[in-house]
Amino acid sequence: MHAQQMTVDERSLGAFPFAAPTADMLMEAVAHAAHGSAQATGPTPWYIDAVPDGVAMRMIVRRWTEASSPDAVLARIAAGTALRAARLAVVGFGRRPVTAHGPEPGVVAVLRAGGRREPCPEETAMLDGQRRSGVPRRPDPVVPEVGLLPWLRRAAEREGAWARSTGLMPHVDVGPAWPDGRAVPEHPSGLLLGTDGLALHADVRLGQAIEAVRLTAAALGWWTRIAAAPADRDRLREALRGSARAVLGAHRRGATMAVLQLSPALAFVAA
Repeated sequence: MHAQQMTVDERSLGAFPFAAPTADMLMEAVAHAAHGSAQATGPTPWYIDAVPDGVAMRMIVRRWTEASSPDAVLARIAAGTALRAARLAVVGFGRRPVTAHGPEPGVVAVLRAGGRREPCPEETAMLDGQRRSGVPRRPDPVVPEVGLLPWLRRAAEREGAWARSTGLMPHVDVGPAWPDGRAVPEHPSGLLLGTDGLALHADVRLGQAIEAVRLTAAALGWWTRIAAAPADRDRLREALRGSARAVLGAHRRGATMAVLQLSPALAFVAA
């Protein structure tokens, strides 16, 4: 598996500019990428505005950055997927994304374009997936399922999350699903993502991991459906069987989790 390379046709991506983007260019690229990220149904719970030398992502309801309600958790995860997409947009300029968590209430993060840096091969593939709205470039998987998990686990870990395979995931309600207009295959494989720590940062990190995994999977020829984000621990424990329950042990008691369903591109049909 390590000998495999995650590659795309780089001629389709164009050259990466080395000049720093203007404020208007940065705002346009970041906003476009963020709104193209995976999002739950309903109104977008965040918005983007300009700050000196960058952009700020803010909650439409200020208290959602700290509240413990289900709506607040869902909003923070959604902001995380948007933030990861926005960071990738900065990478597309050939710049290093610099993220800071501001102390101002209601601010999820401030994003700026840092020094020059060309994307690594994984980022190049993710950029291609972003430009294709998460649609795999080819209908047949680049890697088999047995070789997929290490790629997705690494994508999650780079965002400060952990990933565990659940095997075949039953069609049960374990949390808010994020519909995307595609029918679910009969027997999708499940992937459990989780983050630990303080609610605000853990929830946002989980969203960033979801988006990173989604785009990584697309680059490898796999569809990703967000079956639950956040996932309810009690319902999830009932849904999982056998050794898969081990990931829900006491050491994960404070984690925020999401369940993703993975299938080869050909397994999905338009709903």
